[in-house]
Amino acid sequence: MYDILIQNGRVIDGTGSPAMFAQVAVKDGKIVKIARQIDGDAKTVINAKGKVITPGFIDSHSHSDKQFFSVPEQTEKVEQGITTSVAGQCGGSVCGADAAEFLDNASGCELGANMAMLIGHGTLRRAVMGTENREPTPQELEKMIAMMRSAMEHGALGMSIGLIYAPGCFATTEELIEIAKVVGEYHGIVAIHMRSEGVELVKSVREFITIVRQSGVRGVISHHKAAGLTENWGKVHTTLRMIDEANAEGLEIYADAYPYNAAHTGFSSAFIPNAWRSGGKEALLKRAQDPRQVAEIKAAYYAKYPDMKWIMVARCPGYPEYEGKRVHEIAAMRNQDEFEAAMDVVRLTDDTAGACFFSMCEEDVETVIAHPRVMICTDAGVTTPATTTHHPRLRGSFPRALGRYVRERNVTTLPEMIRKMTAMPAAVYGFQSKGLIREGMDADICIFDPDTIIDRAEYTAPHLHAEGLDYVIVGGRIAAVNAVATSEKGGTMLYRKL
Repeated sequence: MYDILIQNGRVIDGTGSPAMFAQVAVKDGKIVKIARQIDGDAKTVINAKGKVITPGFIDSHSHSDKQFFSVPEQTEKVEQGITTSVAGQCGGSVCGADAAEFLDNASGCELGANMAMLIGHGTLRRAVMGTENREPTPQELEKMIAMMRSAMEHGALGMSIGLIYAPGCFATTEELIEIAKVVGEYHGIVAIHMRSEGVELVKSVREFITIVRQSGVRGVISHHKAAGLTENWGKVHTTLRMIDEANAEGLEIYADAYPYNAAHTGFSSAFIPNAWRSGGKEALLKRAQDPRQVAEIKAAYYAKYPDMKWIMVARCPGYPEYEGKRVHEIAAMRNQDEFEAAMDVVRLTDDTAGACFFSMCEEDVETVIAHPRVMICTDAGVTTPATTTHHPRLRGSFPRALGRYVRERNVTTLPEMIRKMTAMPAAVYGFQSKGLIREGMDADICIFDPDTIIDRAEYTAPHLHAEGLDYVIVGGRIAAVNAVATSEKGGTMLYRKL
């Protein structure tokens, strides 16, 4: 007897091939049979008439490791069809110096969706050097290299780099190359949040290509975009061409993207310089009390930007009335100049506020998503409590890509978008038993209506569930029905093949 039998649907297998009518049988967490007609009983029979059956979606850029133990259900992920996440991104992972211990302890943990780990370069640097703005000594560099090597030997996928965040922003290209060489020795991968996604975008892509070339790693450019001032828009045509040229040279570089024209990260990153972050949060907050220094960064900000209307506070601990508001609206509420209101948000929350930055153009988003080496991601973790405000990508990235960018805008075909969500990230990150609807593969499966699937989460209402997503199956267990999690935990920690 099968555990699950899916009937009457069309299979899109993840390879980019067209849909085909077939039934799919699942037993003991595996896809055991795919055929036009399957005889035999099943504990659960799913009628997928009018639906498509695809591999479970793989979130190629996730921060779900931050809640690994506190929110193992990963509710927001499975409720948008994600069955596997690549976590530990942007240079900040939940583990660093203790990576070996964490990876060992995570083995066998039951999760709502599978997870695999990158080790954050910033986390390693912080463990060895704190937040100092300087080059490491030879001994400190060797310590970081040793920690990275230990993590790789315990199954980490590779390393993530975050060069707009302290302390990663203080690293030289040479430091990054030396640590990346260790990742390359283990045939691992390096993902990077580059130094600039705006004015110096092209220079930043060039730096990463140099890191990949000189270290021998495979590389992923995280959440690729051209952001900031309008004169930056369109640069993705140049950077995507650079990626193509690097691959033609024999390197191996990919990218991922989320289907939105707004980013999300720490609120103060839009206007507080990295130099202020040397010495950690305490030093930053002390500088924020110095009128002279505040006046200097205010002048520097307005030399580049006309106003702060493009910044929306998404998370403001202790001040929920500011969540969902643009900076100029908060300034009006406080009867302040907008920059002083922004600085007060930093001071009042001890620099823990998060924000959405409306800094991209739609044409660039479509251009990046359509590129054959670009995967789909959320760039999000999971959240608790459910009332916490966040970017809608936490709930909507994958249904949005399918509904708005395939069905409504015809940016690419449905089979190709499914490839970007499944087989492609599985191959890039080495998940050999995932990403395809094939006999013998893990039973990570999505069933949805291609005519109705859509995101509903908005920037001011980010908790709304997707529509048109009928079933999500993780490890042969039904994890979500009609985009509502069932609390089943069919996922586990994934490790690089040793």
